[in-house]
Amino acid sequence: MLVFPRTSHNSLTGRLVHHRQTSYSLLLFLTLGLGVLLASFTWAALAAPPMGALCGEAGNNCVPNAYAVSAVVPGPRPASAAVITSPTSGQTFTINPVTVTGTCPSASLVKIFTNGILVGSIICQNGHFSIPIDLVIGRNDLTALPFNTLDQAGPTSPTVTVTLNMPPGGPGYSTELIVQSENFYRGVSPGQEIVWPIVIIGGQAPYAVSIDWGDGTTDVVTRLAPGPFTARHTYQKVGGYLGSYPLIIRAADAAGHTAYLQLTTIVNPATGSTAAAGNGNSNPTGITNLLMIWPLWIVLLLMIISFWLGERREKQIMERRLEALA
Repeated sequence: MLVFPRTSHNSLTGRLVHHRQTSYSLLLFLTLGLGVLLASFTWAALAAPPMGALCGEAGNNCVPNAYAVSAVVPGPRPASAAVITSPTSGQTFTINPVTVTGTCPSASLVKIFTNGILVGSIICQNGHFSIPIDLVIGRNDLTALPFNTLDQAGPTSPTVTVTLNMPPGGPGYSTELIVQSENFYRGVSPGQEIVWPIVIIGGQAPYAVSIDWGDGTTDVVTRLAPGPFTARHTYQKVGGYLGSYPLIIRAADAAGHTAYLQLTTIVNPATGSTAAAGNGNSNPTGITNLLMIWPLWIVLLLMIISFWLGERREKQIMERRLEALA
């Protein structure tokens, strides 16, 4: 025979039912069962791939037909210009690379251009920058522009005009060989793979390309023809100043010509998450999952306490009624 326990007084005798005969234990069991059910759904939600994990993204499970949504808060443009102090207008050179130095707004990203073409980028540190660049044969109009994190440029600096003359034969000249990239800087978290697009222009195949990632690691690749290719690397720790690593690309062709390009990689932890090394997954696992669902356990505790208080209140009401009848 199926018995449904009660929390109220005995309807036949009018006396209170003993605590062990009430349904308090059953309610506790049902509450815990509901808690386990809710915990399983919470666990499944925490185990789902992050919203930013798109199909085809290295190291992540993809979410089909999903779109990554991000937002940026506009920051101020650099207030002052980046000024080239060396070299000075009128100088003549016969070999590359040439080191360009100057002043700049601290923490800005300084891009160096020659004749309007990007030839390098570097983070401004302590109000100064210094970066080797490749010139082209003939006239070079050098400009330096500071940028913020939203790629908004600061004031334009005065142009410095220098000349690169063709040396009297011999290798070590990069006019016929150029290395470029469509990106001036890229960002990544430690443990995630970064992909840099690189383009070889001109020169005489085959090419030897040395890629110094700035963390003590150097890759050497061989290219049999000019054109675009990609370089891949995984940084294991945060970079130096503002998380930056200098990315230095050197190339040499079969004729002995060389090319040089320095860019910037930013390696910082993912904001608001703990990135797992190697796969870029910011979802915690194991005991961390239990800690993250602490609000659920608080709700369960409050539910149990509410049932207990409700039972005590019911008993007090019954006792007052019995005293009134006596």
